[in-house]
Amino acid sequence: MSFYRLQALPAYSTDRSRKDVPIWSGLDPVPAVGDEVHVRINRVGRSKVMGYGVQDGYLGVMVYPLDPPDWWIKQNGQPSAEKPALAFGAEIRSLTKQV
Repeated sequence: MSFYRLQALPAYSTDRSRKDVPIWSGLDPVPAVGDEVHVRINRVGRSKVMGYGVQDGYLGVMVYPLDPPDWWIKQNGQPSAEKPALAFGAEIRSLTKQV
């Protein structure tokens, strides 16, 4: 498993056959740092984008939940920008209006 974290959005593609750039799996455009998204997986909920991560060739966003479920706090502690989690495009929906 390979993982690396980025502050700036890298070149990416939605074409899953490409191997030269990370793949974005979302239907919405990649959110910007500072945008809010809804993390559907595990009912994490409204979260803030802090950066980007690439894991095994897929682009994700580094987020921290703004009002996480109790299980999340028990497992991870209080959410903060210092300890974001990785969420992939297929797992999120943008809450910040795209201009």
